[in-house]
Amino acid sequence: MKKSAFTLIELLVVIAIIAILAAILFPVFAQAKEAAKKTTDLSNSKQHSVAILMYSADWDDYFPRQVYKRPGYAVWGWNTPFTWREATMPYNKSGGRIYDDGTNKVMLAEGGIWDTPAKTGARGVYNSNRIVMPAFCYWNGPASAWWCDSSDDGIPNGNPVMPSVPQTALDAPASIVTTWTVGINPDWNASGDFSESAWWWFGGAQWPPVFTGPTSGEQWDADSNVSPNWSMPRYRYSGGLNNAYADGHARYLKKGSFNWCKYVYVKGFTTDYGENWEWIFDPGQPCAAFAR
Repeated sequence: MKKSAFTLIELLVVIAIIAILAAILFPVFAQAKEAAKKTTDLSNSKQHSVAILMYSADWDDYFPRQVYKRPGYAVWGWNTPFTWREATMPYNKSGGRIYDDGTNKVMLAEGGIWDTPAKTGARGVYNSNRIVMPAFCYWNGPASAWWCDSSDDGIPNGNPVMPSVPQTALDAPASIVTTWTVGINPDWNASGDFSESAWWWFGGAQWPPVFTGPTSGEQWDADSNVSPNWSMPRYRYSGGLNNAYADGHARYLKKGSFNWCKYVYVKGFTTDYGENWEWIFDPGQPCAAFAR
């Protein structure tokens, strides 16, 4: 009996079919993988939000500060060893790494829910709304200068302290974002310990500022080359980012819809000392449609 075999034409047809199927399926697999990462990141954001609320409940209704300086840790410079992440870490029990600089040991919030799946291994890839959770440094408007309330070693210097916001002072907790993912600082492969929350950055430093859409200040995100892009929102997942909110929920927003007026501003508060931003919500002003 004559042994049958594939002809060259038949083999070429089979190879062509496999190539077509691969071309169809590989993008689907990539999208599924990205969707899984986005879901994990959203879950992380949700846990951040809940931990922040639990912290607030234990500390007289106040949210944690974005950055805390501690005596003896000046060697860490801006990459401060204690932030809102470390403050809320006891409320989620996920992630943590002990560092030893030869003099001090410190537990940093790393790994687990502190590690976004699209950019693993970077410290501080999630950061907080600096209006809700101020840092130790701020812009002093009347003095036209950058001030800090303590030295790098955590010693008070007499400058006013920007307090964090209490839950009861929030005018729209279901809309106000508390945390988002930020870019990576190329100087130390980390995100640092603060994110920009002033309207100037989200409005693109143009007048009148544009807060929504492709020409808005969101062009100044972590994909841009405008410094400090590492402290701006990073749209890592299908052109959008996950956010944690002040009422405990988390949500995904597409780039172009993350409007500063609606999601970042807290009525009566600013990131800067001696500044008042209420005027930007007045009739005819850029945030008038979001007045609350």
